[in-house]
Amino acid sequence: MAHAGSIPWARLILGCVLGLVVAAALVVLIGPLTATLITGGSQLRVRADDMAPALLPGDWVLAEELPPGQVPPRGTVVLYDDPDGRLGTQALRVMGLPGEVVQMRGGALYINARRAEMVRLDDRVVPKHPPGPWSHMPLCINDPVSIHGDCHQQRWRETLPDGTSEVVLNTVGKIGVAALTEAGSRRAGDNDTKPIHIPNDDVFLLGDNRDSAYDSRTPRFGLVPWHKIKYRVWLIHTSLDRSARFLTPRWDRFFREVP
Repeated sequence: MAHAGSIPWARLILGCVLGLVVAAALVVLIGPLTATLITGGSQLRVRADDMAPALLPGDWVLAEELPPGQVPPRGTVVLYDDPDGRLGTQALRVMGLPGEVVQMRGGALYINARRAEMVRLDDRVVPKHPPGPWSHMPLCINDPVSIHGDCHQQRWRETLPDGTSEVVLNTVGKIGVAALTEAGSRRAGDNDTKPIHIPNDDVFLLGDNRDSAYDSRTPRFGLVPWHKIKYRVWLIHTSLDRSARFLTPRWDRFFREVP
């Protein structure tokens, strides 16, 4: 028989568990917001797969302010507002700097006529979920793939002559980038662009998911004035998979630094 005023162990354990859950929620949801307010940074909920596999739909990312008057370094993932206003704020990677000439040839990125080294990695395998408000039908290198089947996307390690390196996706059967029409739609297999001369006031932005990204390769997006880029993405603080039937935390992506 329990003594007067004693707390049953089951209730104590349940209280401790609930307390930990609430504390974790406060850390995950309120902590990053507090950090952005203190540091003057920003945060973004990723909605598109333009930057997969580095950033996925459902990732919440933190961004810090860039030093004023400084061109973002090559390889930096930055936040930029889509000039069309259709896609809102996007996260893309700075790949071409002022004064350089960039070009896609045979699916490979060239900077000042020097080709990036492309090394094949293991495939990225994702379920081919039907499109929804937070996802679209993924492009698969092994199409046709049945609904909920395994969708393979080639991963390549791209290394530029200056040592900048990132992992990019290929989903249309060739290495590298599918050129985009002026309207922004893909032309699968068209992996070449004309040389693009970058003025001193601009930078060239690319998505890592090269066959899906809407970026500086399209005339409607174009080159971006570097002085309009204010934030560098540096951390994924929360990641929720909304493509599955139930909202699922991606625990391995919580508090992951953005490559």
